Order: sequence, then structure tokens, then C-alpha cells
Amino acid sequence: MLILTGIMKYLTIIVILCFHLMAQEKTEMQKLLWIADSWVSASGETTSYEEWKVISDDLFEGGSKTVKDGKTIFSEKLKIENTAEGIYYVADVSHNPEPVKFKLTAVSDTSAVFENPLHDFPQKITYLLEEGNLHAIIEGPGKDGKTKKVDFYMQKMR
Repeated sequence: MLILTGIMKYLTIIVILCFHLMAQEKTEMQKLLWIADSWVSASGETTSYEEWKVISDDLFEGGSKTVKDGKTIFSEKLKIENTAEGIYYVADVSHNPEPVKFKLTAVSDTSAVFENPLHDFPQKITYLLEEGNLHAIIEGPGKDGKTKKVDFYMQKMR
């Protein structure tokens, strides 16, 4: 009987630990895992690609490019990195002398918002997972001073 009581105590502790582990909150980087994939969008004569790979718990690397008539007309290196100052989306494009950082300001299991109010355009980048597809939105002031918004709708590459 004494052995059975001891076993029951251990089983109770194991069950409590299992529930505790299952209830732990995801980190912000874990909430972004849905973005890690290969995405494509075709519109007329252009096709755009975006790809994200998980390098570590604190770093995703990727890139995007747009192709028209077999030629790459735009490309950028991308990363999402967890630093001591926060999580940043970093875009490295040829027309900017330095990579541009956008701070993560909101995240869920299906959305992420990155912002840099000091950048010319865009100042805000939003990613949404909608029915298994990726919807990216870039926003900021246009040349006329009015808010400009561009939507990109992408599907997973099969």
C-alpha cells in the first residue's frame, strides 16, 4: 500500500508537469513560424517569390525577388532577428546604403506587424496568414504625402 501511495504521488507530479509544459506561452519568434515557407505570386507578366527559413530560435532568413520576362527586376535579402532591443524585420535592398530595420509591434499565430516610422517607404509591413495563403501589406507616405498601401497576395509554392 505504501508503494502504491508513492507511485500515485509521482504520477500526480508528472501529470501536473505535463499540463504546465503544455500551457506555456509561445515566444514571439515561435508565433512567427507560420511565415517560414516558400511563397509565390503571379500577376500578368511578373512573378514574385518570397522565401523564409528558420535558422535558429532567434533568426529567420529569407529573400524576395520579382521576375519579368525571365529577368529579375527586384530582389532583397530579408531576415527576422531577435535581439536584446526586440524583434526586427531587416530588409537589405540595393537602393538603400544600409539594411533597413522594422521593429515587431504586434504578433499572433496568424499575423505580424513591423514598423519603422523614420523610413521613407514603407513605414509599416504587415503579414497575414489567410486560409493558408500569405497576404503582405506595405504602407507609408506616398510622394504626394497621402498614405500609400500596396497589397501582395501569395500562395505556398507546391
